[in-house]
Amino acid sequence: MEMNLRNYFTDFLSLIYPNLCLGCDDPLPKGSKYICPKCHYNLPKTNTYKLQDHIFKDKFDGVVPIAHVLVYTYFIKNGIMQHVLHDLKYNDNREIGVMMGRWFGHDLLLGGYSDSFDMIIPVPLHTERLKKRGYNQAAAFGSGLSEVLKVEQREDLLIRNKHIESQTRKSKVRRIQNVEGIFQVEGSKDLSDKSVLLVDDVLTTGSTLIACAEPLLRVGIKNLSIAVMAGVK
Repeated sequence: MEMNLRNYFTDFLSLIYPNLCLGCDDPLPKGSKYICPKCHYNLPKTNTYKLQDHIFKDKFDGVVPIAHVLVYTYFIKNGIMQHVLHDLKYNDNREIGVMMGRWFGHDLLLGGYSDSFDMIIPVPLHTERLKKRGYNQAAAFGSGLSEVLKVEQREDLLIRNKHIESQTRKSKVRRIQNVEGIFQVEGSKDLSDKSVLLVDDVLTTGSTLIACAEPLLRVGIKNLSIAVMAGVK
């Protein structure tokens, strides 16, 4: 009886205050969260998991050796992924990051990546920003990947030792200068001869991921791959 009343109340509230899709603003059908089935189907996927060479891989070639650069979707201004990333980072919606990680994880399984990685490491936040936000958005995405790929995620092995201001409005050169030397590895023995998947929420110039890659590659990992939720062309 109590459960029926609770379900009735939930249904009543959804009629008055319906949950809307982040992509199209239509009411979400029952069973859907954050993104409706139509918008999920129409996500601007890059399909880079099927390709060895592509525009996102070019950002790292000749700079740091990266085995695979796996980008789930294109970031398009005012598009669905901009809304998703804003909700993830500024509306306290960690769960949408996990959900996107699960979705991408299933694509990676279909692409033959089931045994490609020994460990997932998210790009770390500085403790000051982590305390303010309450969670690391890259780690939320990594949690979804970890769950589907059955690969452990470690948030304690790569740390950010300096807090910097937002990179959003900086040029490529300034971004690179801004992140030099701000990441360091803790517990290098755990990384020895491991295939590592470094994850982040968005890829723009690649400067932050390169700054993370350099200390990881110095401690003797087997190889390094990158996975991100959205990439800017």
